[in-house]
Amino acid sequence: MTKERDYFFDNLKAVLIFLVVLGHFLLPIRGENFLVVLKRLIYVFHMPLFVFVSGYFAKTIYRDGQYNFKKILYLIKAYIVFVVVIQAVYALSGFRDFSEINFFSQSGAPWYLFAMIVWYLSVPMIRNGRPVPVLAVSVFLALAAGYFKGIGDFLCLSRILVFGPFFYLGYYMDQQTLQQALTPGFRRVVLPAAVIICAVILAFGNRFSDELGMVYENISYYELDTVWSGAFVRLALMFAAFVISWAIMFLIPRGQTKISAIGQHTMPIYMLHRILRDVLMFAGIYDYLGDWGWFALFVLTCLSIWVVHVLSKPKLVNCVEKVLKLHTPKFMGLKKTYR
Repeated sequence: MTKERDYFFDNLKAVLIFLVVLGHFLLPIRGENFLVVLKRLIYVFHMPLFVFVSGYFAKTIYRDGQYNFKKILYLIKAYIVFVVVIQAVYALSGFRDFSEINFFSQSGAPWYLFAMIVWYLSVPMIRNGRPVPVLAVSVFLALAAGYFKGIGDFLCLSRILVFGPFFYLGYYMDQQTLQQALTPGFRRVVLPAAVIICAVILAFGNRFSDELGMVYENISYYELDTVWSGAFVRLALMFAAFVISWAIMFLIPRGQTKISAIGQHTMPIYMLHRILRDVLMFAGIYDYLGDWGWFALFVLTCLSIWVVHVLSKPKLVNCVEKVLKLHTPKFMGLKKTYR
């Protein structure tokens, strides 16, 4: 009997990939206006929740002493292709020399693929551990990382550590516990708390631009006014990400919807939208959006919806899958071609 899909997670991933696309289209915007604050709010929670979902589905990556090399090799190739194409776009636009390509230091979108590889490889070390101690250690490492200036883009180490607790929380989360967390009793508390947190960020986001960067930027605490407060700032933002993410899950439909199919094919969208954003950015699209007011938000939102819709088309998805398809090395003992 074929196992029925969990459309809740398909719908959740569809919402998240839209926020990823919108966030990246908002990313080039600078200055002090509500679009920048909105961007910061999106970045507080959208990748932590995406990483949580990735951890939730990572339970099959290591079983009976065997890695699922299909997923790991797929991510390795996707990462290499992603880095090469982005570097090529920058080189063709005259902003970088292609020879400057660096597979070991990434601050852009490819970081997520590299981090997933590392998190997957770490599963054997934590799979039999007790959740609370493992999560406590991962949170400690995330907070401590900001006190070391050398922890940043190299090997994506900053993001691996900062987002690690969300991956491991997802890994340890089972379906029963998740269902209990989404009961009406919690909803009455979590939703208002999330609304308050979002309102505070939107109201004071311009005043705390550096602080909000503690989550999605590879900056150390030394760039804050008071270094030793950095851990408390990052912890507060991790808590905000946790609450907002929890609240969003209450709003996601449980059954199949029109966006369910989008959530089943997030990899092509994740890779291609960033390349498309760069092409449009170098073509000067941001020069035509005025003073970054409501019109710019409307345009970028519509553009994001269109991009997600187009990049989730079956023909395009199949094309990307063919590019990323791998042949299993003989030493792994598998004979089938896979992606």
